[in-house]
Parts: sequence; structure tokens; C-alpha cells
Amino acid sequence: MVWLGIYRYRKGETPYDLAAQRKMGQYEEVMEYLQTVMSEKSSGVNVRQGVEDDMVPTEIKLMADKRSIDLYLKLLQSGYELKRDIRLVVVGKKGAGKTSLIRRLFGEEITDVTSTNGIEIHKIKCKAMSDDGIWNKQEENNEDTQTQERLLKQYVGKLQDKRPIQEPVESHIAIQGNTPVTSFDESKKSETESEQHKTLKPPEVAEPRSEPPVNSQQPNKSSDQAAKDIETMLSAQSKIDVHDKEEYATFFLWDFAGDEEFYHTHQTFLSQDAMYLVVTKLNEADDPNARALFRLWMDSIHCYSRLDEGNNTSDKTTVCAIDPPVVIVGTWKDAVTSETDTTKIEIACRKNLLKYTNELADDERGHLRCEYFISNKDDECSAFQQIRQNILNLARGMRTWNLKYPLKFIQLERRLQEKKKESPIISYQKIKDFSTNTLEPLSKNELKLFLEFHHELRALVYFKDHPDYIILDTQWLADAFKCIVTAEKFQASTTNQKKWNEFYHTGKLNYEVLEDIFMKEATILYKHKDYILKVMEKFDIIICPNKSEGDEENPYYYVPCMIKAEPERDIYEIFNVKKDISKRSTWFCFKFRFLPPHLIHHLIASLSRKYTVAEVVDQKENKRQIALFKGTAVFELEKTTKLRKLLVKTYPSLILIQVLEYVEESNRGVYKNIVDFVIDEINKIISSRFQMSNVNFEKKWECGLTKPDLVVGRNDFNHGHGRQYFCETCTKPHLFIDEWSDLPSVSKICK
Repeated sequence: MVWLGIYRYRKGETPYDLAAQRKMGQYEEVMEYLQTVMSEKSSGVNVRQGVEDDMVPTEIKLMADKRSIDLYLKLLQSGYELKRDIRLVVVGKKGAGKTSLIRRLFGEEITDVTSTNGIEIHKIKCKAMSDDGIWNKQEENNEDTQTQERLLKQYVGKLQDKRPIQEPVESHIAIQGNTPVTSFDESKKSETESEQHKTLKPPEVAEPRSEPPVNSQQPNKSSDQAAKDIETMLSAQSKIDVHDKEEYATFFLWDFAGDEEFYHTHQTFLSQDAMYLVVTKLNEADDPNARALFRLWMDSIHCYSRLDEGNNTSDKTTVCAIDPPVVIVGTWKDAVTSETDTTKIEIACRKNLLKYTNELADDERGHLRCEYFISNKDDECSAFQQIRQNILNLARGMRTWNLKYPLKFIQLERRLQEKKKESPIISYQKIKDFSTNTLEPLSKNELKLFLEFHHELRALVYFKDHPDYIILDTQWLADAFKCIVTAEKFQASTTNQKKWNEFYHTGKLNYEVLEDIFMKEATILYKHKDYILKVMEKFDIIICPNKSEGDEENPYYYVPCMIKAEPERDIYEIFNVKKDISKRSTWFCFKFRFLPPHLIHHLIASLSRKYTVAEVVDQKENKRQIALFKGTAVFELEKTTKLRKLLVKTYPSLILIQVLEYVEESNRGVYKNIVDFVIDEINKIISSRFQMSNVNFEKKWECGLTKPDLVVGRNDFNHGHGRQYFCETCTKPHLFIDEWSDLPSVSKICK
């Protein structure tokens, strides 16, 4: 009776009422059938060694635990959909017209546009193949409906195309209506078609799982929840066209504020698998600051470039094209020239754009795909439709297009989207329960992979060492960031204005300012403020420096990217570094072709966790300030005696370190440990934390008596320990003392 009902349902002869079948006492048979359909081998993929590049996302391949690749491939065996999710990041100088451009791309008015505060995230759905140039902005309330649609089409497709397990048919899930349905290998379809009508007996139960689910003691609970999920999806079928044959793509558009204070938080959300719209004002082409910011964004994007063969886009018209792709949008076309001739306007705009791109390195040009000259105010809708269509054409050539994504993940996605409506943050135990109560429960390792993978995508935030909570809503997290790292124009006058001013000038975030911030925000943010602060520490947005003994001030943090104060005097004068009582080590120089501006903030955070930050004592005003300045930091290497300090300086392409000593005897082991730690931290930041595949540095040295702003890192370490060289700073010969290695000392350092 059950199988006949399913058969009639899939033939379209009668509705299939799952709730009615449950009442008839035959529900468990249906559940067994559906579970088998979801897990049988014939619904999976034929996994082979050597196909990881096509089947495994970059985020999985770059995970430290390489077993994640095999686990992901195993998940695909239980069924997958083909996803077309593209991250589209819009960056550029403040006032360039980014938000107005986005509004025009959405077909919206721009009369009430205001500056973006932090980051705004939008979800867009559009036709993938037969592009009509229309972008439909998807509201958060519709996300769970779309996920239901993806799963329902999967169930319906499987029921419609069920084959006997004795004759397995390879299949995959294709997106239709932004949802998966099953399609089968046509070569085997005819072989099983006649057999299908002869028998409708339930297939054999799938093989036992090699690893138990997260909670294997709740089979009935899991079955009941799966039943509710299926009933909910079937009840929503009137809203879903399961026969929609159109294929869709989803753009996740990230609108980044142009204020400099936000640049550090933006780096948290950059990716090598994104597409970038770099927006620049055509009428500011002669402004050196505007050109410098354009170059900053192009350099930042280039940090994530993939140069490995086979990962380039399919755009064969571009010579040496490398990912991630960049589309330049020149705005304020109407302000470039008073000409009315279209051809002359085009020539003038292109001439101005060349002033921005002339300074790009040859390899950076490989990112450029196309450019547009627009006026957000005056241009017709057709100009923006052309941009939309070309963005989609570029997206079709990216590696994230038609990416295989496990169906078992979609089930958990749906539950989390429902939960996100209630709260942007969820406990780990709750998400663990959700992963258990699905039609196909996730094992412990599968759940861990789900969380780590989606953390890398920034679809949620999860840290293994702070697992109590998971942030489901990254927009909420971005909003929390902007509460702390905010531009001056967004700051409000408060009773703690003096401490607010101190924060904006020195980056010191006092307890009173934190209370001001969180009290003004939503209750949910205040409730979870301790966890939010931990997350911000993990991202190095804020740091809690090691403090000197006797510092009894209320808890406070420092926000590296908010530090604008520079040392009031020469740093050597501040710390009483005189030639007759102290000495300076050779400068150790980390020389970059391009130094990502956020890298130094992460390094300062790492050093602050390892060493105590030195203090500047103002005896006249009887106050102390820790030595974190813009471009300069000083740390105590000996917390008690304070006889050795570490000076760190940063410049556009250099990070410099130097040891300051107030004793005659040098401890060479200290030097070696310091430089090893700094090298290790820089490599972690580049390779592990941000996967910046195109950032590297050279190790150079320079005489320790050279003023920091004159150091360029001109000398190689292969000069030879103990050999003489002519010091251009001191204008006399010196012995090269490589105190950064563990070689024995042969001479005192220059005084």
C-alpha cells in the first residue's frame, strides 16, 4: 500500500500524504525507504583519487588536518548538489560611490544613500544559464524556504526516479530553482526503466555506518524530527515549484565601508575564491592619495592570487589571467569632462583610469578582466544590466561554479537558518542536537568539518578553542565589529567623552567605553559581550596586552587599527637609550614586495600575548602609557629587570626589529628565540590564518645605529659573520655581528 502510494505520487496520479501514511501505522516503512534513498551508494559519486581539485573546495584542501579531504569525499558519496555560490566583494575609497553602485545594480533608487558603516552583506539570486540580467535580493526570512526547496526537490526527484538497488545507476544533483534534483546517467536509464514498473519492493537497507553519528542513542528522536522536516517541506509545496527547470546562481555581495579604520576588519572576510569590484572615482585620478588607495586594494587582492596551473578562469581572452578576478568600475563619469560626445567621454575616462593602473605590477594586471565607466546618477538601467550580465559570465569560469556540496550539510543548514531567525548565536550543544535530529545524522567528525568549512567561508564563526557558541549570522558579527572599530563620524558624545577621545587617539579601549558600546546595542549583543570579545581577540581586532605588575586599572583592551598616536619624542630618547650606557642590536629587516596593512596588527597582537608591553612614564604628569604607537611598539624582554627591550617598527614594505640592551653582556640565545618567534608568527599569519598565497619576504639586516626611518634593508645575511664591511651610516668600517644567529660572538656591537 505504501509503495503503491509512492508510485502513484511520483506518477502524478494522486498526492502523497505523508501524515496520512503515518496514521496508517506504515510510517516507519516510509522512513526506512527515504533513509535508504538518501544513503544508498547509487545516489553518490564515483570517487576516484586525483579528482580532488574538481570535487573538494579550496577551504577543505587548506585545512591543517588533511583527513578532511577524505571525509569530504566520503560525504559526497551520500549525495550532493551542484552549488553556484559566488562571493562578490565591493571595495574602494570612501565616497567613490560603492553603495550607490550596488543600489543601481539592484534596480533601486539612490536618493537616500548614506555611507556604509562597517560591512553590509546581501544575498542575490539570478538565473545561471539563460541570464536575463535581473538580480533578486533575497531576504533573510526566505532563506529557510529556499533550503526547504532544495531538499524537497531532492526527495521528489529521488522518489520519481527510484531504481532497484540491484542495478545501481550513477547520479548527481543538479540545481533547479536554486535547489537540487536527481538526474541519472541516460545510458543506464533504459536498462532499468522496464524493470522499475515490474517491482516496487523496498530496497535493501544501506550498509552500516563506519562511524556512529554524534548521538547514536536517539534513533527515534532523529526519525521523528526527520518526519516533521519532511511534513513541513511537503506542506510548503504550494509555495515551491518542484518542476522549475531553470538553474540559478547565488551571489553573496559584501559591501565594504571605505573608511580606513575598517580596513583591518575587512581582511577577515577576504578570500581567494571571491570576485572583486574595485570602485574608484575617475575625477580623482590626479590625487596621489586616491591612487595609493586603489593600489592598496589591488595589492591586497593580489595577496590571495592563485598561480597554480589549472586554477585560472575560463576567460581565455585574457592573457595570463589569474584569480581572483577583478572588475574595475570607474564612477563619477559625469565629472570627468564637459564633453557630450560619447566617444570623447570614453577616451577621457580611459585616460584617467590609466593613471590608476599604470603603477600596477605586471602580475597584478592578470587579475583585471574588464572595466566600466559609469555615472550612478545619470546612466540608464541598461548600463548596470550589462555589468550584472558580465559578472555572471565571469562567475561561470570560477572554480566555485558547480561545486559539489554534500546533501547531508543542507539538512543542518535548514535547521540553522530557522534558528538564526530567533538568535544570531547558538550554543555548541544545540547545534550538536540539530545535527543528530536529521534524516541523515552527521557524525562527530562530519559536524566538526561542517563547522570548520563554513567558518572558512564566513557563513558562520566557530573556533575550536572557544566552542561554547557558534555565531550563525556573520552580518551580526560585522555589526559587532563596527561597534568597536568605528569611524569618527559614527561616534556619539557621552559622559565618558574623555575616555572615548583616548580610545580614538591611542586605541585604548577602557571598560567604561565598552559598557557604553554594549549598553547602546541590542540586548543579545550585551548578553554575549564576553564571547564577542573573545571572538574579536581571536581575529586580533582587539588585544589584551600583558600588563606590568601593579597595574590595577579596570580591564581594558587595545585596538591596534585604531591607534593614531605617534611617539611624542624620539623613541630612543623616550626609553633613555644612550650610547654610553646601552647598545642597539643590528636591525633585523623583513622586506616585503607588498606588506598587507593588517599583518603588522596581527604580529603586534602575537607579541603582546608573549611579552609584556613596555610603559612610557610621564613624570611631569605622573601617568603611564603602554608603548603601543602607530607604527611603533616596545616590549619588555625581561619583565622584572627591564634590562632588555624589543623595538618593533613598521613601514610600507618593511617590518624592523631591534633589541635594546642596558647591560654589557649579550645573551645571544635571546636574539635567536625572538627572531624565530617573529618569523614563525608572520608565516602563520600569511599561510595559515589568511591563506595569502602570494605574500613573501626577504630577511635583511642593517647597522643598528641607522635611524629607523632610514633603514631600507640593504644587506644580505650571507655577508659572513665576523667579516668587515663599510657602514654607510657611520661612514667607517664595522665587523658584521650576526647576533640573530647562534654563532659565538667575536666583537661587541657598534656603539
